[in-house]
Amino acid sequence: MKKYPDIRAVIIDFGFTLSSDYYFRELGLQYTDRIAQFVFSRDSEIGRRWMGGLISSHEVSERLSDCLGLSADEIHSALARGCSRMSFNQSVWNFARTQRADGRKLALVTGNADIFREVIVPSHGLDREFDSIVSSSDFGVELPSKQPLWDAAFDALGPEFGYANSLLIEDTRREVELFRDLGGAAYQYRNDQEFDDWLNS
Repeated sequence: MKKYPDIRAVIIDFGFTLSSDYYFRELGLQYTDRIAQFVFSRDSEIGRRWMGGLISSHEVSERLSDCLGLSADEIHSALARGCSRMSFNQSVWNFARTQRADGRKLALVTGNADIFREVIVPSHGLDREFDSIVSSSDFGVELPSKQPLWDAAFDALGPEFGYANSLLIEDTRREVELFRDLGGAAYQYRNDQEFDDWLNS
């Protein structure tokens, strides 16, 4: 990378960076708003506990059952199907593969639920594409930031990797700013077009 000649590792976020697809899309658009409010709103305790690995996808499906008027099995089955059929932001996906082909280490670091490791990673072969994969649900605790996840990724990559020689691609401004404060380079992803423009600038 011309912009960052000293970069030896690239850290990529999953949700709204590598993929902007919706986990529950297989249930249909009529449920999107209710699920978003119940699980993904900023003040949702269920969502925070799910991402922290404190409750399972099956438990979330059970809690959604009354809210949606569907069986927990139907919800969980749709969730698993949606996660196995997810689409990716092609520019980020291509960038990741190019970086690894160029000899840089690649880590996927995400605030995510158990379904990520159980379905998304194997369905899309992410463990073959990334040298390290770290998800918040692996920790079994709600985390205030992604710093512990990044630290775990660096531990997995080896002692020669750290903030000073790494680039983060991430959609959340707060995390981008924190990564920079810790000594790393970071880009805030918004969409593929802007990302391509940034890469080519």
